[in-house]
Amino acid sequence: MWLERMYYIGMSSEIMANLTIYKWVLKLMEKIVVGSDIIKMSKKRALYNEIKATQIACYLLDLNGGSMEYYKCLKLIYSIERESIRRWLRPAIYDNLCSMPHGQVVSQTLDRSKYRTRPAKTTWSKYLSTTKDESISDETKNKTLRIIQKCSTDRLSKAEIELIRAIYKANKNKSVDEIIAEHHNPVIFPEWKKTDKTSIPTKYSELLSILGKNQEELDEFNADLDELDILRELVS
Repeated sequence: MWLERMYYIGMSSEIMANLTIYKWVLKLMEKIVVGSDIIKMSKKRALYNEIKATQIACYLLDLNGGSMEYYKCLKLIYSIERESIRRWLRPAIYDNLCSMPHGQVVSQTLDRSKYRTRPAKTTWSKYLSTTKDESISDETKNKTLRIIQKCSTDRLSKAEIELIRAIYKANKNKSVDEIIAEHHNPVIFPEWKKTDKTSIPTKYSELLSILGKNQEELDEFNADLDELDILRELVS
């Protein structure tokens, strides 16, 4: 199911070839273990794609001249993840979604993008840097995300690039305050839950329901995640 959907959104032929091999392996394993529970699928579903998250962020910043307000960029990445699920029943980066005081976030991307005097060595920190203006007290406005070296877009399909450009265009002239206000608007982001400090996870099933997906689509979404779990175990 997920293979056909990736083909539909325009995945590159090279990636599609690799996915075809993976799907063949999956079918072989299904024949071997049919009727059994030999393969145990991880419920953690550690499918987060840091490389794609980095490429999406770099593409957004490139559209914006090389930098962007930290909070604004993270909110746009959330919108891209959300819209990818709505359009294709597939996350772009398989991040953990959650509600925080200033709106919805992609939490693993948030963790990698936080301002640190000594950033950890990650794919994200190789291409992106968060700087902080100590003269500004408002935490939603005192940090900027910048590109520190050119980043490829080879993990992004043509359809995903078009989506990134559409999300950027729709939010280009909005301030950080305006975007946060939208995240607090139950009509625009009904999945957001008010919280003072702690984060509140947003389950995929909850978001899918909000996006108007039916039970069949929810089952298909979960089946895709399970397949990807198996594939990750097979190739790890």
